[in-house]
Amino acid sequence: MQRAATIGEAGTIIIPTGEITLQRYKTENNEVIVEVTVNNTRQLFNDRDPTPFKERELDQNFVTFLLNSVQEFPYKAKTRLRIIINKEPDSAAEKVHIQEAIHSFFKYEAGLVHSRKKKSMREGRLFMVVGLFTLFSCLSFSQLLESSFSQSKIMLIIQEGLVIIGWVAMWRPLEMFLYDWWPLREQQLYMNKIANMEKDIIYSQ
Repeated sequence: MQRAATIGEAGTIIIPTGEITLQRYKTENNEVIVEVTVNNTRQLFNDRDPTPFKERELDQNFVTFLLNSVQEFPYKAKTRLRIIINKEPDSAAEKVHIQEAIHSFFKYEAGLVHSRKKKSMREGRLFMVVGLFTLFSCLSFSQLLESSFSQSKIMLIIQEGLVIIGWVAMWRPLEMFLYDWWPLREQQLYMNKIANMEKDIIYSQ
């Protein structure tokens, strides 16, 4: 099923490891509804995480699906998460716990991505200094060779090689400043969006 054609349609995907039924996508009142159906709340969380309910790590399949789903639409598109729980009785307290757990998890992950972005920019500045120094040194040495030795073919090759080495040294810092931080910024924005978007917890029993 093409994802672009599923808005407002009832598509279903089964995640074998977590037995979570996922529908892509419905729309209500100009909001995209990302719907997840589970048998019990345990399927939303990592079973191996012993931390308290609110602070528990979410199931990786659930996290991946949410990120992929929300990223299919523009950042400013109104999106709502709807979790349907089939085989548990209604619990107002547990609804709040689930909402808080999802909010806390994605806020924490967004913070980690922000830290990675800052680290990448720091490394980019360091690499820029190294790259500029290497470029300056190679260009200067190339000019020194040009003024000090006769221009044989071998000497021309060495000079051109130094120029190439100097500019190649600038490739990585320029890539970091121009391109590498964009995916991290986008990931951080969408994680914050998931953390803050409306979350409906519905017990169908």
